[in-house]
Amino acid sequence: MDQETVLKNFFPGKTFTKSQFRKAVHALNPEYAESSINWLLEKLKKENQIIAVGQGKYERMSDMAEKNQYGYTHSKEYRDIERKITKEYPLVEFQMWELIQFNEFVNHQIAKNLIVVEVENMLEETVFDTLHREYPYVLYSPQMEYYYRHKGEENTVVVLKLISEAPKPREGHSSRLEKLLVDLFTSKFTGYLIEKSEYPAIMEDAFHKYYLDTTKMFRYARRRNVETKMKAFIRQETNVQLTPGE
Repeated sequence: MDQETVLKNFFPGKTFTKSQFRKAVHALNPEYAESSINWLLEKLKKENQIIAVGQGKYERMSDMAEKNQYGYTHSKEYRDIERKITKEYPLVEFQMWELIQFNEFVNHQIAKNLIVVEVENMLEETVFDTLHREYPYVLYSPQMEYYYRHKGEENTVVVLKLISEAPKPREGHSSRLEKLLVDLFTSKFTGYLIEKSEYPAIMEDAFHKYYLDTTKMFRYARRRNVETKMKAFIRQETNVQLTPGE
């Protein structure tokens, strides 16, 4: 099978599905078996010619050379809190992120940081009590009015419940970008932290700069009841092209 000819069917910047890949292969060889198609996909991934960006979804590496996996170098206070929770509660599932992470994507830079700790259900109050003994400005699942009234002069730490089905961190306990993007569209805490006028730039930069697992992202959006809202915003307010069927 001439894999280069197959890949020429897929244009720069476009995600393609396994079904579309199968169609391109069968256009060259209608007898090509499903097992051989699976083998070819794995071969192309191992050769770094394509990357999986979701279940049954791929992008050409050569076309997306400027994209990277998202990562962020966290603050010292973030790392101290992460170590403390890990030491005190080694079996607790939790994720963390910082508000200043969004400075990469927004026009109006965020000056005062906020560290968010999201802890599995039933244990978030326990973690809050532990952090509150050491850090002066730790708030537990605050309403926005309470947050703005009681946040610290410098760093504030907020403890929230971790929603089930949130995408798992790639490294440590740092929340994935897919999760942070979804949470912007919720009516809960995160959805009020950044001006809505910043959302188009955030979404466009995130999709342009980084590989996003849209399958995980929209599954989590469905869990948070914002899938329809988020997809409509992306289609209507940004230049991001979602894969057909999404």
